[in-house]
Amino acid sequence: MSSKKTYYHRINAQNIDFRKKISLVSLVNLVLGAAGNNADENGFGVLDLMSKNHSWVLSRLVIDMNHIPVENEDIAIETWLQKLSQAFSLRNFRLLNTHNQVIGYGASTWAIINLDTRRPISLDAIEKLKRNIYDEMTPIGEPQRLPDVDGEVLNTFRVKYSDIDVNNHANSLHYVRWISDCFSIDFYANHTIRRFEINYMKELTYGDEGEVYVEMKNPGDYYFQIVTREKGIACRARLLFDKNT
Repeated sequence: MSSKKTYYHRINAQNIDFRKKISLVSLVNLVLGAAGNNADENGFGVLDLMSKNHSWVLSRLVIDMNHIPVENEDIAIETWLQKLSQAFSLRNFRLLNTHNQVIGYGASTWAIINLDTRRPISLDAIEKLKRNIYDEMTPIGEPQRLPDVDGEVLNTFRVKYSDIDVNNHANSLHYVRWISDCFSIDFYANHTIRRFEINYMKELTYGDEGEVYVEMKNPGDYYFQIVTREKGIACRARLLFDKNT
């Protein structure tokens, strides 16, 4: 067990898109996988919590990259739990290449909910969490609240069986996919993601239908809002792109 742990990955064909670069969904999946593995190893993973009828839910995430890994590239993801409040924990990430050079940072906030009431429980009294605090901030700080979006609809979706996870709601990765699919192949051929931010606001469950609104606030800087008729705003996000030269 270790409060701060590094996990190693080789980027393979399952992780990449048509450019042979890691896709945003795969990048988020590896980052969240590191969080899950570290929680499991320290005794407060999903299976441990579910034995008490509790589970982790992701509230906010930011990933800031200065290099996007490509096929067959080896990367390391370092993660640690930085601090607790009554309702949320802050977990950080550092991404490195094989030369131990930083290629990106991440930060995330999480809550633990009661699976019956769907309400958060108090975190600052959980001893296993308190014992695993490693108080180190990253240069990108904490995930921030994202603004409202006044844009156009560029994608629609319906939550289906394959979207539902162990918490009986749409898995966080599917929100990332719905957002990623707002852009064309040609757009991705000419742009590279530099930063991704997301705020999860409401659970989406089987049968929910929604629209993804997109607003470009500055060149290459796009803000998103996922809205359903029954539940209103379920999510806000941001993608910042660099134009390829």
